Amino acid sequence: MPDEKEDSHVAEQQQSNQGVKRVRSADFSGEDELDSKRRARSHEVLFRIVVPSRQIGRVIGKEGCRIRIIREQTKAAIKIADAISRHEERVVIISSKDNGSEISDAENALNCIARVILQESDGNIEPSKHSPGNVAINIIRLLIAGSQAGCLIGKSGQNIEKLRSYSGATIMILPQNQLPLCASAHESDRLVQISGGVAEALKALEKIGCQLRENPPSKVISIRPMYSSNSLGHPNAYLPPTSESLVGGLIGKCGYNISRIRNLSGATIKVTGGKGEQEQRQIHFGGNTQQVALATQLVNEYLHSQSL
Repeated sequence: MPDEKEDSHVAEQQQSNQGVKRVRSADFSGEDELDSKRRARSHEVLFRIVVPSRQIGRVIGKEGCRIRIIREQTKAAIKIADAISRHEERVVIISSKDNGSEISDAENALNCIARVILQESDGNIEPSKHSPGNVAINIIRLLIAGSQAGCLIGKSGQNIEKLRSYSGATIMILPQNQLPLCASAHESDRLVQISGGVAEALKALEKIGCQLRENPPSKVISIRPMYSSNSLGHPNAYLPPTSESLVGGLIGKCGYNISRIRNLSGATIKVTGGKGEQEQRQIHFGGNTQQVALATQLVNEYLHSQSL
């Protein structure tokens, strides 16, 4: 039998989702008629949320209790993609029919799962703790089709700026070379990263879910994560140029922070470039695919937490 505490907790999440009054997507895009046509053509709503490996157990719940309750209460289909390595993040695929209601079943399920990811312990939603340095940060990440990125960014970045102002969250659409290992092999996939306070992150997620619902992918998305020859055959990677001030914190006193990431991931990490407050540094990673993926994830989490 499902645990009563988990049942009550998910029920509260569902009630909270239904009680939120949605601001229409047209307020951001200015294309009410076009959005309505797109929405009418969409028969299925689909989201792919990336869950850190350390949090997937909380999403599933004891003996699958929590994920089963979310399925039953939202009526959405929820699948958890298999992992191919111990440290790999997992993709949770959420889908439902678009029945024309204010909020789709898939959006309700997405919001429920996001709340579970953000909570520190049952009954309390607080910032998650991320190594290194035990920095408090809340991050939600979604995989989207490349054809959907435009609706979020907007002309000259207008839509994403409005989303940031509306929610108060930091919203980034990361380049394809920063896709996690668990992403599918679709070359056009992009990663949307939402960070900030819990309330701000959830507010941004709600609006982004609405935008994605009204702008479905132009091509069918496979629900199975695949691994392309490119992602497996080139384990060396690097991040875009990073400011000296951020790199200094990443390295840490006597190199403590960067040494910890090296030990956790097993990857080699090298920082190159000129020194000075205004200078940009380059961060290089080496190792096998899993080592590079984990090191990149840990470094990105730290850098994003410092830039908030």
